[in-house]
Amino acid sequence: MKIHVEGLQITPVSQGILLIHQKRPPFYFSCCDGLLILPNKENNRNAIILDANIEPIHVRALVKQVESIKNYVCSHGHMDHIAHVHAWEELGTKIWAPHPENSCLTDLKHFYESFGFNDKLDFSVIRQFGKINGYEKCKKVNTFEPGDVLDFDGYKIETIPLKGHSKSHVGFFLPEEKILHVSCLGFDMKNPGKEGFGPWYGFKECSISQYLLDIDRCEKIFLQNARYLTSSHSYIVNHPDLTPFKYMRKKIGENHAKIEHALKNINPKINTGEELIGELLKQDIFFPKRKMKDFLLEIYTLWEEWMIKKHLEWRRDRQK
Repeated sequence: MKIHVEGLQITPVSQGILLIHQKRPPFYFSCCDGLLILPNKENNRNAIILDANIEPIHVRALVKQVESIKNYVCSHGHMDHIAHVHAWEELGTKIWAPHPENSCLTDLKHFYESFGFNDKLDFSVIRQFGKINGYEKCKKVNTFEPGDVLDFDGYKIETIPLKGHSKSHVGFFLPEEKILHVSCLGFDMKNPGKEGFGPWYGFKECSISQYLLDIDRCEKIFLQNARYLTSSHSYIVNHPDLTPFKYMRKKIGENHAKIEHALKNINPKINTGEELIGELLKQDIFFPKRKMKDFLLEIYTLWEEWMIKKHLEWRRDRQK
């Protein structure tokens, strides 16, 4: 089946599996790449969408060409994975998401509370963030537990808990086609050699140590069981290319080097607590906050604060 949708890049991964990428998202956190599993007479009678959070106009155009899309599986509750899922539901697709972040798709207030925004930000900030990304809530979301094997008409999808990124974040393994989709683990190279931000751990529940374990786990699955690797923000990688794993570890190491450098620019008497965090935040280590204003400045400041804290925690753990 040949599919063309203006505004989407649709790339075959293997027979019957396509990678869906929106070329120009309206905002940085509005969209993510995902997989379209076409119908197969031998098992799945209906098409399945894995985590392709694209704008409604593209959803409608895609559904016109692939009419039997009955199930949509979301990997976790971050904004770039939930903003437009309602569009699939409106066209009759059943929505699935991992517990407990499934609630982020049905209520923006749950998104606000689930990721610690409510610790320091007013809900009005997240309302603006949701609006700029086009967020609309779903009516009903079916749940699964990270690690469950999903079965759609005999077609099995293994979910892989990758909790360094968020408490419910999962990757997917398609055993029949031997495809490993690492979701938002941090492989975000649009093309070979074109680097992005890398692993994202700017929330309270994130952990760099867990992130590294997740990278190790996915690398093992890829080497032992997979032919192809895809992610939420990257190109397709063929076995046994280890670029994704080297890249993600490198980006974490580079971020840690930035923290170590920033610490050298601070009065050594300031070595603990919120005062230290405040001094580090002034240096714009990860984000150009001096160029931001209003609600985006508040959000990015909170993200950077948590990233700094995660590196300081990791630093202490390594020194023990």
